[in-house]
Amino acid sequence: LAASGPVEHSVQLFAAIAVVILAARLFGWLARSVGQPPVVGEIFAGLCLGPSVLGALLPGASAWLFPAEVRPVLQGLADLGLIALMFVVGQETRQTSFRGQGGAAVGIAPAGIAAPFLGGALLASLLYRDWAGPQASPVVFAMFLGSALSITAFPVLARILVERGMFRTPLGRLSMLCAAIADVVAWCLIAVMTAVAGRDTPARAVLTVTLVLAYGAVMTWLVRPWLARVLAALEDRAEIRLLVLLAGLLASSAVTSAIGIHAIFGAFLYGLCCPSGSLSRLTERINSVSGLLLLPFFFVGTGLRTDVWRSGLDASLLGVTVLVVLVSMLGKLAGPMLMARSTGLSWPDSASLGVLLNARGLTELVVLNLGLALGLLSERLFVVLVAMALVTTAATAPLLSLLGRLTARRRDGRAHRL
Repeated sequence: LAASGPVEHSVQLFAAIAVVILAARLFGWLARSVGQPPVVGEIFAGLCLGPSVLGALLPGASAWLFPAEVRPVLQGLADLGLIALMFVVGQETRQTSFRGQGGAAVGIAPAGIAAPFLGGALLASLLYRDWAGPQASPVVFAMFLGSALSITAFPVLARILVERGMFRTPLGRLSMLCAAIADVVAWCLIAVMTAVAGRDTPARAVLTVTLVLAYGAVMTWLVRPWLARVLAALEDRAEIRLLVLLAGLLASSAVTSAIGIHAIFGAFLYGLCCPSGSLSRLTERINSVSGLLLLPFFFVGTGLRTDVWRSGLDASLLGVTVLVVLVSMLGKLAGPMLMARSTGLSWPDSASLGVLLNARGLTELVVLNLGLALGLLSERLFVVLVAMALVTTAATAPLLSLLGRLTARRRDGRAHRL
C-alpha cells in the first residue's frame, strides 16, 4: 500500500535529507579530485538537485523529493547551517592576526572593497530597469550589487590556502587579513542596506539601524567580557561550554532577526565577540557538524531557487552573465593588485593576492539569497549572480596554478640567461 498524508511526507523528508547529504559529499569529493575546493562541488550539487537539472530531466522525481510540505523543514536546516557558518566566520575573523602585516592590509583592503563596489554600482545603473527586483530602489540596488561584489568567502579562502600550503606564508596571512577587513565592511553595508530595504518608512529604517548599532555596542562592551569570564570559568566543562555557545548563538541570531535584519548578522557578531583561542576545538565541532549535515540544505535551497529555464536561457542572460563575471573578477583583481604592488609586493605576489580575494563561494550565495528574499534581485539576475559566484570561486585554483607556472618559467628564463 502506498503511504499517504503525514506518513508519506516523513518518507519524502528522510529521503530528501539522505539524497542532499550524499549528493553534497559526492560532488564535494569530485571537486577536490580535480583541484577545486569542495564548496564548488557542493554548490553544483545543489544546482543539479534543483529545477535546472533534476527538475528538467525527471520532474516527477523532483516533485516527489522536494514537495511544498517538506521544503520548510529543509529551509530550517539550512538556516541552522547558515548561522553556524557565520559564527565560524566571525571566529576566524577574530583569530586572524595583524602582526607584521596590519599596515599593508589596511592599505590594500580598501582597494579590495572600493574597486568591486564601484564596478557593482556601475552595473546596477545598467541593469536596474530590467533586472532589479520589485522592492529595489536605484540606491539600494547599487548598494547591494556593490556590496555583493566586494565579498570574499573567508572559509573558502582559508581552505584554498591550507590545501595549497599557503596558510602560514606572508602572502596567505595578508590575503586573510584583507578578506577579513573587506568582509566586515561589506557585511556592515549589507546590514544597513537590509534595514533600509526591509522597512516601509524612513523613520522605521532609522530605528532599525539605531537598534542594530545599539545591539553591536551591547555585544562589544558588555556581552564580550562577560562571555570571556563565563567560558574561562567553564574551561574544564566542555559540554557546558558548548551549550553556552549554542544557546548564545541562537539568542543573538533571534535578536537581530527580531530587530529587522537577518539572523546571520547576529551569528557573525556573536562569533566576533566570543573569545577565540580557547574555543578552537568547539568551533571545529560546530563547523564540522554544520558543513556535513546542515549546509548542504542551503545549497539545495539555492538550487531550488535557480531555474535557468524559467529565467530564459537566451542571449541577454548569457551576455549579462559574462559582463557580471568580468566586472566582478577585474574589480577584485585590479584594486588589490595595484595597491599591493604600491606597498612593495612583487607583481606575481600582487596578482596572486587579487586572485585569492576573488574566491566568493558560499558567502556570496548567502548574500544573494538575502537579496532575493528582500526583493532586490529578479529571478534572472539571481541566476546570473549564482553563476558568477560559481565561476569566480572555481577560477581561483587554476589561476593560482597558472601564475605559479608563469613565475617559475620567468625565473628559469632569467637563470638560463645568467
